[in-house]
Amino acid sequence: MGEGRVQPDRGGQPPRREVEQPDYDWEEIDWLEETPPEDDVPAQPTPRRTIRQQPAAQPQQRQAPAQQRPRQQTYDQRPPQRPAPRQQQTYQAPPPRRQPQAEPRRNDRRAVAVEPDDYRRRRKRKTSVPLIILVVILMGGVLFAGGKLGSILLNYHRDRSAYNDLADAALAGLAEPNATTEPGATPEPEEEQVRSEVPISVDWDYLHSVNTDIVGWLYCPNTMINYPLMQTSDNDYYLHRSYDRQPNVAGALFADYNAAMGIVSSNFIVYGHNMKDGSMFATIYDYVNQEFYNQHPVMYLLTPTQNYRVDLISAHIVESTLDNYPGYFQTGEYQDYLNLITSSSFFRTNATVSTDYQLITMSTCDYSQNYRDPRFLLHGLMVPVV
Repeated sequence: MGEGRVQPDRGGQPPRREVEQPDYDWEEIDWLEETPPEDDVPAQPTPRRTIRQQPAAQPQQRQAPAQQRPRQQTYDQRPPQRPAPRQQQTYQAPPPRRQPQAEPRRNDRRAVAVEPDDYRRRRKRKTSVPLIILVVILMGGVLFAGGKLGSILLNYHRDRSAYNDLADAALAGLAEPNATTEPGATPEPEEEQVRSEVPISVDWDYLHSVNTDIVGWLYCPNTMINYPLMQTSDNDYYLHRSYDRQPNVAGALFADYNAAMGIVSSNFIVYGHNMKDGSMFATIYDYVNQEFYNQHPVMYLLTPTQNYRVDLISAHIVESTLDNYPGYFQTGEYQDYLNLITSSSFFRTNATVSTDYQLITMSTCDYSQNYRDPRFLLHGLMVPVV
């Protein structure tokens, strides 16, 4: 190299090329442009500065070789920003469920006033005319059925009360000996009285004053059978009339118009309804059980002329035909008929089955499906007693 200045030691770095500086108007430039860093030196972010407007004519600066050409920076762009740190997400609980509000009372005008109009219109559209008609029909049917049921129960209660009143007035226990004596007097010796086997007594004068069609009184201890026995020339008359001849659904117990008491070789037939409340002849249907017969093996039939103990011998179901309701028996037919009914009975009797006593047959309706028109029959032998 020729003569020149001595270069300072740069620590092994190549010497910096001297570059001619252009002629600047130093009075108009208030700062100097910093030299951009070299390629091997990491670039430092340069703060943004304001540059005044330079004159129109600027001298051209000689460009450096491509290897040492400095990087061009655009001073009107911001330096790259570091991305903001990611915020930590926190769990947010869902909003509380809205509690259902209590329905407003019907007479609460304030609640009705705030009800939305569209909701009221939508609710009115849901109520259709056929639904209203169906509800009215159902309510009418329920009221009608309730009225009929109430009427039936009222009739049952009225009929039972009427028969109980009649029994209280016409029946009494066995007469006690007259012990009425004056104080200090010596009682006279009383004659020995024969006590009747029948547990009740009947005031026939009172019963005939009520109705002359009363021919007897049928009584079964510890059951509901405690009724007067009617008989007239028509089997349909007391079918729906009470003992006082008033219309009544339950009717009364009545004997067949052709039946007669006191004839041994004959059948004394008595009819009665099978009521749902257990009244009339509904009790005789319980004789399908042997245990019930063991508790109630006898009944009592009282008449103005003679009292009878009815020894029960048979209970069975038959068709409603004349063959099953014989009135009178020829020689030998009575014993055959007794053998027939006892062999088909629901219970086994302890009584002596004999043709020496008159037969009584109590008949009521039956609801078995194995027969076309079934009847339930209860048979007994009328043994005269005092």
